[in-house]
Amino acid sequence: MTIVLSMRFMKPTGLCLTAIALAGLGGCSSPSGKSNYQIQETGSAPRSYRPLLVKNSCFVEAVHFCDFYLVRQVGGVEGWAKVLEWGSLQKDSTIRGGHAVTVYQLGNKLWVYDINNGFLSLSPPVDKKLDLTLVTPQIFKRYPGMNPTNVCYVDALPQFPEKNAPVYTLKAATTQELHDALEVAIELGRFRPVRVVEFIAPLDSYLRPCAATIFKYGDKICIYSPLAGTRALPAPQEGVDNLMVAQALVLSAYPDAKDVKWFQPAKATVIR
Repeated sequence: MTIVLSMRFMKPTGLCLTAIALAGLGGCSSPSGKSNYQIQETGSAPRSYRPLLVKNSCFVEAVHFCDFYLVRQVGGVEGWAKVLEWGSLQKDSTIRGGHAVTVYQLGNKLWVYDINNGFLSLSPPVDKKLDLTLVTPQIFKRYPGMNPTNVCYVDALPQFPEKNAPVYTLKAATTQELHDALEVAIELGRFRPVRVVEFIAPLDSYLRPCAATIFKYGDKICIYSPLAGTRALPAPQEGVDNLMVAQALVLSAYPDAKDVKWFQPAKATVIR
């Protein structure tokens, strides 16, 4: 799930960050990294699709499937796919534990791809695909413990990978968290600009190295963390190359994080 933050950029060196919880608290409903994506019905999604299989991946998984669908023209040149996200309204009126999936069209049928539950055909006709009151009931039925709120499609134009982007490899992973961040960077990087950051944060009562993936989606700059899910800020002009924005994103997920810096693939020597 994503949490959207608002940012006011100050020209010299300052940066004012205000967190606004719009759609949950960053985590999502795929904590184990495991998936039932193999479950398919005749005529459903492409059998060649490979999921990310990383922790707290619902939003990046939905983005990745959308990219795959559109770039491979799975639905033809007139294909249609959207990321659908929502938060879960708690009894204390807070919003957390949300989720994200991909809704897409294949022929004359609507489908949903969900990292937790695989592929499911939806009953509404394709000309009603924008009507969330018709599209969502079958999807929400799979999550009886949730009280969905802030339900919306996330709009984003297609993006393209950078020509001289850093080359990330799983051989550089020294921890499971870095492995997941690199996996997301490698796969999303096939379709859009990405960066990986590393930092130190107090977890489990002691400081330890952490990692996250920065990427742009629509008009937002996003951070994926295996432990905290996905969060977002309005995208700056520099896109993914603004370290100050990366630092703000890290602090939104890990308020006590220190030493936030770009991960340097060339320096990695440990092989998993």
